[in-house]
Amino acid sequence: MSNENETRIAALRQAIALSPENHALRLMLAELLQTDGQIAAAVTEFDVLLQANSLDKGHLIPVGLLALQMDNLDVAERCLQTAVRVGLIEGIASLRTEIEARRAAQGFFRIAQPVGDAAPAMSNLDTLVDTAVIRFADVGSLEEVKKVIHKLIILPLLRPEVYQKYGRRSGGGVLMYGPPGCGKTMLARATAGECQLPFVNIRIEDILDPYLGVSERNLHAAFEYGRANAPCVLFIDELDAIAFARRKYTGSTGRALVDQILQELDAIGAENNNVLILAATNAPWDIDDALLRPGRFDRRLFVPPPDQPARQRILEIMVRDIPTSRLDLKQLSANTPLFSGADLRALVDAAVDQVIDEALVSENDPPLTMHHLQSALTAQRPTTLEWLDRAQNYVEFANQDKRYEEVEKFLRSKEFRKIVKPN
Repeated sequence: MSNENETRIAALRQAIALSPENHALRLMLAELLQTDGQIAAAVTEFDVLLQANSLDKGHLIPVGLLALQMDNLDVAERCLQTAVRVGLIEGIASLRTEIEARRAAQGFFRIAQPVGDAAPAMSNLDTLVDTAVIRFADVGSLEEVKKVIHKLIILPLLRPEVYQKYGRRSGGGVLMYGPPGCGKTMLARATAGECQLPFVNIRIEDILDPYLGVSERNLHAAFEYGRANAPCVLFIDELDAIAFARRKYTGSTGRALVDQILQELDAIGAENNNVLILAATNAPWDIDDALLRPGRFDRRLFVPPPDQPARQRILEIMVRDIPTSRLDLKQLSANTPLFSGADLRALVDAAVDQVIDEALVSENDPPLTMHHLQSALTAQRPTTLEWLDRAQNYVEFANQDKRYEEVEKFLRSKEFRKIVKPN
C-alpha cells in the first residue's frame, strides 16, 4: 500500500465511521481498496452497498467478478440476481457461467440457460436518426454551456476556413456530465438543430447485447452509420454504460466494448470526416480514463442544475399552454433551488393533476394557480441532491487532477449553499 493510498483509505474509514449511511463515501473506499489490491476488503465494502440497494447497476457485474476472484460466491450471486432484476444485459451471461462453473467445482450443479445462436448486429440503423428538430431557444437554461458548445462545436463547423488557417479542425468529442434531468440530452439535440445537421442518437438499448461480440459489432455499425451520413452530430447517452472504467473490471467482461469505442473515436479523429461527437453521463467517475485523453473526450462540460432565472424560464415554457391565473413564477423559481428541469416538470404535472381533479368534480375549467403549485411543492425535493452529495465526495477525495473543478465551483456557489449547509 502506498503512503498516499494509506492516508486516503484511513481518511475515508474515519469519515464513514462518523457517517455510516454515506454510501458515496463507502463506494469511494471500496474502489480505492480495489485499486490498492485489497480485494477482500473491497468486496466487503461493495457488499454493504449491495445489501443497502445503493450499488449502481454499472458496478454489479464488475463487483460480481471481483467477488469470484476471492471465491465469495454469495456476493457474486447477489450481484447476479440484482443485475437480472434491474434489467442489465451486458455481462450477465459470463457472470452466470463463471458462477455455475464455481458451483460445479464445489459439487453444486445447476441447469444453465440455453444460449442459442449468436444474434446479428443491429440492422435497422435508420432508427438511430432523431428527426425532431429543436434549437437552443427551446432549451430554457444552460446559457453558459450553450456558449461553450457554440465555440467548441458550432463555430468550427460554420467557419471552417478560420480554424483551418490556424491548424484547428472540426470534429472531436465533447462530454457533458452532471445530475440527471438537467438537459444534457436536449442540449445535444439542440446542438444538432443549431448546426442544421442530422442527429444520430446512439441509445444503450441499441448497443448492448448478451451475446459475445455483438455489442462491439453494434457499436461499430452505429459509428459507421454516422460516418456515412457525415456531417452529423453523433450522440452517445449514458457513456458510462458503454465505457465503464476497465480498471474496475477483474475479468474480460466489458473491456472489449471499451476497446471498440476507443478504436471508433480514434478512427473519426484520424479521418476528420465531420462527425461531431457529443456524449452525456451522470457518472463521469466511472468512465475509462483512456476516453478522456486528447483527441477523444478531452473537452468536458459540467451541466449544473438550472439557476433561478433559468428555472423561471423553464416554468414559463411548461405552463404556456395551460389555463393559468395569477402565477408568480419568479417566486416559485426562488423556492425551488437545485431543482432540475425534470424536477420542475414533475412539480407542474403534480399541480396540474390537482386542477384536473377539481375539474372532474366541478365540471368547470379551473385554472392552474399558485395554490396548486405551492401545494405540489410540499411533496417535492430536488433529485439532484444525491448526485451532488456523491460529487462532493469526489471533489474532496479524488480531484487531484482538477477534473471536477467546475463541480467544485458550483459546490461553493450561493445556489448550492441555499439548501445544503457546509460541513
